[in-house]
Amino acid sequence: MSENNDIVVELLICDAVAIKPPQSADKTLSLAERRRLDSITNVTQARLFLLGRYLLRQRLSQLLHHDPAAFDISLNNRGKPELASGDWQFNLSHSGSLLALALSPRTAVGVDLETRRLDAPRIARLAGRYLAGAEQRRLANSPHPAHDFQQLWTVKEAVLKAEGGGIANNLDRVEWHPGQPRARFNGQCYRLFQGRLADASLTLAVAGEHSRLRRLELADCMPALEITGPQPNLAINP
Repeated sequence: MSENNDIVVELLICDAVAIKPPQSADKTLSLAERRRLDSITNVTQARLFLLGRYLLRQRLSQLLHHDPAAFDISLNNRGKPELASGDWQFNLSHSGSLLALALSPRTAVGVDLETRRLDAPRIARLAGRYLAGAEQRRLANSPHPAHDFQQLWTVKEAVLKAEGGGIANNLDRVEWHPGQPRARFNGQCYRLFQGRLADASLTLAVAGEHSRLRRLELADCMPALEITGPQPNLAINP
């Protein structure tokens, strides 16, 4: 907590292609996480999963002063990963080679990162299936439908990931107007932090009205991590 009672939410954004985790990184994962890692056949997806869980555990170790491998991270009854102790909330997202990690003391967080740009027919199909009527009309009249759809989708996914109930049949119920720093779902307000980098859009949703953002660097999670290339400098609009 900060002096003005705002929740300080931490956010890390990195490019997994330009990061080389130590060979022992998988040793910090739980048995369930290692089994999940072994089941991922796509090399990039496996790299993102390993790096995300490794960085999460390293940062939690710094915050809570425990062995990174000692944290009990499991799925709750709604299928959302969480700490058994409930001390900190976290969420992960990845798209392409980019990875985002968000952490918050106690307050629910959700983060969504999207690098794909869809064509007009695909946008129209998804909008008709998942979005509210007013949102469909805004996209149909937008001069930049790919950008606007991508941004709107990350808002909805981030809010629903924070809420923890899943996106099925809920996307049209997340209320957000472009340019606004807050969204609502099921009567709950979510503070939004949004950013862009080239063709990528990111939204971080934090439950409640009062929060501020702290950007993490890779060194904040793991000082000895080998970085082999430039990292993204995604500008966040608070």
